[in-house]
Amino acid sequence: MTEATTDIEVTTDTVLALLNVGPRAPRDTVLRTARDGRHKLAGTLLSLWAADGEQLTDEEAVELRLAAERVESYRRIWQRLQEHAPDAFLLKGMTIAALYPPGVLRSAGDLDVICPRHADLWACARHLSATGWELEAFTVGPARPGDTVYPHLGAEFRKPASGPGQDPYAVGLFTAEIVTDVHGPARQLARPPGSLPAVSTVALVAERWERPFRSRDLLDLVLLLRALDEQGGRQVRADLDKAGLWPEWREAMRRIDRLGWRPAIVLPHTRAAAVRVRLLRTARAVLRWSNPVRAVAFAAQSGIEGRGGRLSALASDLVHRRPGARRLLSAGVPLFGVPLDAGTDTAARGPAGADPDGAMASKGSMDEAPDAAEPVEHMRLDDVGRHLVARTPLGSFLLVSGAAREEWLEEAAGRASDPSAVPEPPEKRTSSSVRTGA
Repeated sequence: MTEATTDIEVTTDTVLALLNVGPRAPRDTVLRTARDGRHKLAGTLLSLWAADGEQLTDEEAVELRLAAERVESYRRIWQRLQEHAPDAFLLKGMTIAALYPPGVLRSAGDLDVICPRHADLWACARHLSATGWELEAFTVGPARPGDTVYPHLGAEFRKPASGPGQDPYAVGLFTAEIVTDVHGPARQLARPPGSLPAVSTVALVAERWERPFRSRDLLDLVLLLRALDEQGGRQVRADLDKAGLWPEWREAMRRIDRLGWRPAIVLPHTRAAAVRVRLLRTARAVLRWSNPVRAVAFAAQSGIEGRGGRLSALASDLVHRRPGARRLLSAGVPLFGVPLDAGTDTAARGPAGADPDGAMASKGSMDEAPDAAEPVEHMRLDDVGRHLVARTPLGSFLLVSGAAREEWLEEAAGRASDPSAVPEPPEKRTSSSVRTGA
């Protein structure tokens, strides 16, 4: 291995090293590799070639132009969102792109916006809804002791891209920085964030819970760590410890080390920390699956994307009847929102900005929120028969842990002829009556 270096720059040679291709590899092969989901470096490579004076083909020039336009579109979107929620901040994305040299592109897939308060999230969500964005997903999740909001919320919006074959634009609004673990509460990092590069560093490491590290992640981590000051380094260590991310951190550092790179910040004593985290994860997994409420709820979650089959459908039926969504939330299980028809749910919407201090209904165990949490703003959780419905500025949502049945939606929206009637047994329902959470 060559001698490790901290002087890492975003150059063509750096990208070729990440792609593990030589300088004499065919151009088409190099670009095809850069486009692969394991790397996502095509936009960066094309911009470097252009900056180096290489002639791009017409197709390459169009690809680079579309990637640059996408980045610029997200920049404008973020400017508008800041006007509505000045305290919101970006996660990864443009925070990392600012560390790339001028003229070198970091492609943008989506925009992740962290909203410190519920009011920030609703303000951003209302703006997106009013400007043609479609709500793709809405989630309500438990919080951890010491978190500043309860419950945690997530709202994901999409909008078609203008160019053919392009991925839709996507904006995610979240009250917590780490939401990759669907089996447990979201993880809120240091508030207020003393260092945005530090927050993005930890969030980037947390991506490993969802997918393998991409080669671009390694470059981004090196650039982020170089941008940290002493306080930022302490924040990274504290947040890695809080989130339990030491095994993932060590994996990323090993990958970087194999490239012959040395990060500007090297954290000590990470091996013992990783061993401790793995032991804690094992213990928590045993406790999680030994709890019958959580165990059945997690089985139901596999039906959200149609992956669970008959078992997840039965689990979803069981936990929705008993113990019910409210108890699931208090037990630490995230819930997914299924939109109720606005035309039949007259309580779904109120005037924009109405009831700025509206509090969540204090029924059941929801009053067990952490003492430091703020009151829920602009949202109410209602018990409608055996269902839990979130009334929000975006409309009303049936909250479920798995696939939702059509009759649940009718009952929750008040369209059933007899909402108090006992629903028909699961074996008499057809699979076509199942609708997945948004």
